[in-house]
Amino acid sequence: MNNDPTRSTISVSRRTMLGGVGAIAVASGLASRGSALAAQDATPSVPAAVGVTAQLLGSGQTMSAPGMELTLRRITIAVGGSIPAHTHPGALVILVEAGTFGYTALGGTVQLTRATIAGTPTPAESMPTGTEVILNPGDWLYVEDPQDDVRNAGEDDVVLLTSGLTRIGEPFTTILG
Repeated sequence: MNNDPTRSTISVSRRTMLGGVGAIAVASGLASRGSALAAQDATPSVPAAVGVTAQLLGSGQTMSAPGMELTLRRITIAVGGSIPAHTHPGALVILVEAGTFGYTALGGTVQLTRATIAGTPTPAESMPTGTEVILNPGDWLYVEDPQDDVRNAGEDDVVLLTSGLTRIGEPFTTILG
């Protein structure tokens, strides 16, 4: 990871996020010890996350997928909060635990599965690119090498459980800007 403070792209490694210092997470990024996410090295032209906190619940490097790390995070997006256009290196499952989650796919592979009233999931469907889709508790996304834009679309905090299989040493979340 390049720690050059003059970089125009905001990138945060898992190691940096675990230390509680970093630009952003989702996220998806999203591995600080419950601290608020904020932009680091931001310039006026680079957007930043607003009202997002993250908690690392567990992680490990898998022997079955060398060079990859499996993580589980709880992400909270406050009312009015958002993470602007960003990317993740790898595959994630994002479950909406609470709130109304606005998700816009900008690239990558994205499959949406909705929960039904009885708790039985619907068949997965491809997400449209460039169109916000609203997710509710019990809905989940499978995303691979995603580019996305997310926000709290409701009047209560959004709580997400995010499991990620991502490349070791790469930033978990990179803000596009």
